[in-house]
Amino acid sequence: MTTAMAASLSTVEHQLKVYKGLVEVSALINAITNSQELLPAILDVARRVMEVEAASLFLVNATGELELACASGGGGVGNGAAPKIVVPRGRGIAGWVLDHGRTLLVPDAYADPRFFPDVDKKTGYRSRSILCVPLVRNGSEIGVLQVLNPIGREAFEEADIEGFEAYGTLAATAIDKLRTIERQRQQERVAQEFSFAREIQASFLPQSLPRPAQVNFAAAYRPAMNVGGDFYDVIELGPDEVYFVIGDVSGKGMPAALLMAQALSILRLILQPGVSPVTAMARWNAMLSGRTIRGMFITALLGRLVLPTRTVEFCSAGHCHPFLVNELGQPTQIKTPGSPPLGLLPELPAHSHHLTLKPHEWFVLYTDGLVESFNADDVPLDPEGVLRLLSSQFASAGDVVDALNRGELEHRQQADPHDDLTLLVFGFQ
Repeated sequence: MTTAMAASLSTVEHQLKVYKGLVEVSALINAITNSQELLPAILDVARRVMEVEAASLFLVNATGELELACASGGGGVGNGAAPKIVVPRGRGIAGWVLDHGRTLLVPDAYADPRFFPDVDKKTGYRSRSILCVPLVRNGSEIGVLQVLNPIGREAFEEADIEGFEAYGTLAATAIDKLRTIERQRQQERVAQEFSFAREIQASFLPQSLPRPAQVNFAAAYRPAMNVGGDFYDVIELGPDEVYFVIGDVSGKGMPAALLMAQALSILRLILQPGVSPVTAMARWNAMLSGRTIRGMFITALLGRLVLPTRTVEFCSAGHCHPFLVNELGQPTQIKTPGSPPLGLLPELPAHSHHLTLKPHEWFVLYTDGLVESFNADDVPLDPEGVLRLLSSQFASAGDVVDALNRGELEHRQQADPHDDLTLLVFGFQ
């Protein structure tokens, strides 16, 4: 056999090993879903099929630079314990490959001005010849994969490029798939956490409303996000007194939900038979003052219904003005003097308001998700729109809630909710 034939046969055998390696890494893509297993496996296969001393994988970090993610071989370099190495874009062989987006074969590393010797200095390994490919998936830069120092040869050859580029494509596919899986796992974890949060938050809201003689209560609650900061409660304290509250924690999401749970827990400790809403509100504010975080606050309307006299006594801390719908279906907005929201000042100058409910009159409480319900043209429902929705005779508190929910949805149409929405309605039948 001639020398040329032997060399040709050796090249064919080497390429066969490379393509066997492609099949192997293709199987890895489907079998491994953990980065701690996948990245070292990619390098181990690369070292074996390319017959090299070392292989390394650099991934693009948040600043757009290359950061060593995994290394294998090279006298102990990497193998799960690689030093932190960051290569600026455009620096070194790896940086050049990332910047230009194409493969680079370097026969003699130290003779190439693009070579970045700092990596060798940090690892104690001496690079001789380098073959480096960019990892790109769907137009997005992932990083670069490189092999160093072919075994039994002084340098890589042009015949090595095609197979290694195909290997790099598969490696990029594997990493991209892994990242997609990890994003899905993270989304599932977040969804599960929000599901738990919804359950916890729901446990703080009334599971059912009291049904004292001749009094009809109805409520509705809809968070704008998975969890929200709105709340309401109806509490019977003896046969003649029913306390009610509706409120809104500034902000949305988990922080608002946590503060809402804290606020309701504190209020339930404060309410005692015979205590006036003004007194209870002042105590509530004092206990909340200094407990809120990052400038958060709470608007609330707290009241007491005295059943024998049908008297409603209430006070507001920066909350929306309630509506009253009389027995003829004529609504009015009750604009009462209010106070600052809870949690902002150590002392709260609350003001009390009284009214007597006639049969078939409905007292309507709500959060600003009702009047600040915006449609696709950014037009709010506003108080005038709510008055139009309430201009009807209602047979029950549930009918009032249904009319408001239906009207808000018709106004908003396909637009996403702007804010949490809570309704609390009651009256004497």
